[in-house]
Amino acid sequence: MNYSDTFFSLLVPLVVIGLVLLSKRIVLSLFVGIVLGGVMMHYENPIEIFDYVYQKVSSVFYSYKGGTLEANWYGIYVFLFLIILGILSQVVIYSGGVGAFVAWARRKVRDTKTSEFVAFFAGIVIFIDDYFNALTVGQIAKPLGGMYSSSRERLAYIIDSTSAPVCVIVPFSSWGAYIIGILQSNLPKDSNHALFVLLESIGSNFYAWFALIAVFLTILWQINLPAMRRYVNVDVAESSQDLLQRESKLSLLLIPIFVLIVAIVFMIFYTGYKASKSLEFFEMLANTDTAFALFCGGLIALGVSFVLSRKEIAETEYFEIVLKGIKSMLPAIVILVLAWAIAPVIKEDLQTGVYLGNLAKTYLSSHSLVLLPVFLFLISAFISFSTGTSWGCFAIMIPIAVELSAQSGGNAIIAISAVLSGAVYGDHTSPMSDTTILSSIGAGCSLQSHFMTQFPYAAIVAFFSFVAFCVVSLGGSTLLAFGVGGALLVVSLYYLSKRYGGELPIKK
Repeated sequence: MNYSDTFFSLLVPLVVIGLVLLSKRIVLSLFVGIVLGGVMMHYENPIEIFDYVYQKVSSVFYSYKGGTLEANWYGIYVFLFLIILGILSQVVIYSGGVGAFVAWARRKVRDTKTSEFVAFFAGIVIFIDDYFNALTVGQIAKPLGGMYSSSRERLAYIIDSTSAPVCVIVPFSSWGAYIIGILQSNLPKDSNHALFVLLESIGSNFYAWFALIAVFLTILWQINLPAMRRYVNVDVAESSQDLLQRESKLSLLLIPIFVLIVAIVFMIFYTGYKASKSLEFFEMLANTDTAFALFCGGLIALGVSFVLSRKEIAETEYFEIVLKGIKSMLPAIVILVLAWAIAPVIKEDLQTGVYLGNLAKTYLSSHSLVLLPVFLFLISAFISFSTGTSWGCFAIMIPIAVELSAQSGGNAIIAISAVLSGAVYGDHTSPMSDTTILSSIGAGCSLQSHFMTQFPYAAIVAFFSFVAFCVVSLGGSTLLAFGVGGALLVVSLYYLSKRYGGELPIKK
């Protein structure tokens, strides 16, 4: 059955989101969503529902094409990277590298603010890819979290609200290359190059800028909203104090992380060059194999870590290290498998994005074109939230934004910015989003608690982004809109700091 022209296309994402909010059980909610999709697609033949669910879950790992079994190497490489990262974390703990870092941090980092600013600025510097950002920043900043009155949920919020916003406003990233590719095929032939269009849209990408401002002020003023105070280090298995008291050399932590960053960046560009046969910067980024780059970089860093720490770790501990590393990542892998399994249910079978995109195109082409950016922001946010992907939303909504701008004589740059802003916001707050899941993995906290604690902060930013798009739609001035929205955001956060400011009640 074709659901692209009916409200029923929204049923699965709405049920999943509702179950997450009611039950706080993300795995159950995602699985129910996949089963519901099977019921909707095969209600006339219930036997096929079981096969449908099996195919969706198994397609994360492999698929049959033309009678041939083909592995889904993208997903497999990401899962292997997560396992490698889990083992790498245990190696640097057992070797005493983390203990040395904790001892150094106690001397250098004096308070909660400084430890959280480490994560914030690391997230800004590491802008090549959001996956890379979320997982790497967590490894850099997580050891500091337990020393001060911070929580894994705050770290997850900081990671999530810097990774995607930075990637979307920096054109020299995997996100930039992807957006440029979409723009290039949808802009009129006589218009500016897609790169220049993306560069022009950066200033009016209000949500990305406001999200970064909000994170900075949340750290500076130590704003802990009620949800952040309610969920603190939920379902986190802390490392034993005996292991953290192991202290050897700081290099056993810093060198593996440095090698991890350098190796992944090198492989990102190498795989891009190998696929494109071009040394042109954006061509390489547009053709890179991020998953393979993550896997290779992680493998290299793990090998280096094993070599460096061979004198610090007893032979009898290696099996325990590998087992603990794998075990630490299994819950996250299960969630990611189900999130990827439900994606084609929503996107391809129920065509939720197509339904919403067509609804936007039909309605906006005849009503309220003056407020086009506002509607594009709201619709893009809903599509991204419902589907769990900002990139899928970009592919659906950017062509619509360009076309509607041309029809109405509106500002195409502002329209594109509205789509980018809305998609990032929806992606941030969706429990089905890769970045939401990976940020919780990087911080080492429960996905449910990250979703619940981040939502109020992101909603505040989204509201003032909405205000800014209203101002730019009615007044036409990007600078005025940025000033009004930004000023209101700062004033609101200052008020919240007076009411909810102060460190979390966590034992140091």
